[in-house]
Amino acid sequence: MRYFICLLVGLLAGAIVSGMFSGAMQRRNAWPRALMNVMQHELGAARSAARSDTCAAPAQGVSAEHLRLVAGDLDAALLAPGTKDRVLSQYIGDFRKSVATWDANAACARQAQALTAIANACEACHRDYR
Repeated sequence: MRYFICLLVGLLAGAIVSGMFSGAMQRRNAWPRALMNVMQHELGAARSAARSDTCAAPAQGVSAEHLRLVAGDLDAALLAPGTKDRVLSQYIGDFRKSVATWDANAACARQAQALTAIANACEACHRDYR
C-alpha cells in the first residue's frame, strides 16, 4: 500500500511539474504567436471584405495599417537578438513588399489580387518554418 501511495504522489508531482513547464514554454513563444494571430485575423477580414464587394469600407484601411505595423515587428519577434537568418529575412521582406503594394482604396478585384499575394507570402514562409 505504501508503494502505491508513493507512486500516486510521484505521478501527481510529475503532472504538476510538467504542467508548469508546458506553461513556461508557451509563454516563451507568446509574442510570435500573437503576431501571427493578428496577421491571420486581419488578412481573413480583408479577404472576406474583398470577396463580398465591401472593400471600400474603412475597415480595409485599418486592416492594411495593422498588417504594416505587424510586418515591422516580425524580425524582432521571430529572430533572437543578434542572430541572422537569410531565408527568414527574405520571407519577411517579401511579406513587407506584398503588404506595401496593397492599396486599401483600390477596386475589389485589385485588392483581392494584392491580398492573395500577401497570403502567398505567408504560405511561403510557413512551408519552411511552421
